[in-house]
Amino acid sequence: MNKKLTIVISFCFLSYSGVLFADNDLVSSQLENVMKTHVIATSKESESIDDVMKTIHPESPAAMHIKTGLEQIFPVFDLNVSLVEFSFVGLDNNYAMARVKQKMEKVSGPASFKSHVNEQLLVFKQEAREWKIWQAVMLDVEYL
Repeated sequence: MNKKLTIVISFCFLSYSGVLFADNDLVSSQLENVMKTHVIATSKESESIDDVMKTIHPESPAAMHIKTGLEQIFPVFDLNVSLVEFSFVGLDNNYAMARVKQKMEKVSGPASFKSHVNEQLLVFKQEAREWKIWQAVMLDVEYL
């Protein structure tokens, strides 16, 4: 009887963990799409504050700071921005996390901005069932 119970419990656990991994794959794909949209909106071809802000959670503590920064940066700098790496870190009830590397190359603008690759840990939170960037922590910057 113990052997049967162990097999049943193991099967249930494996079935449940498969659902969790499927959810993680779906969330990872959704987060990566948010980042791709964010990168396109910040690149010189678009420089769309509205499109960038659509990727930022409106209740994020950083939302207004980001908007103000973009209002100052976009008129002065042209940047080529690309997503170099995306790595899904984890998911809980309210938040998802990903580690990203993005390359920011200055096309034009003052010397104060240096082209670089930055690595960040991003926290995402859902708004109306859509993942949006909640907060970012800079992990590393490599100047080019």
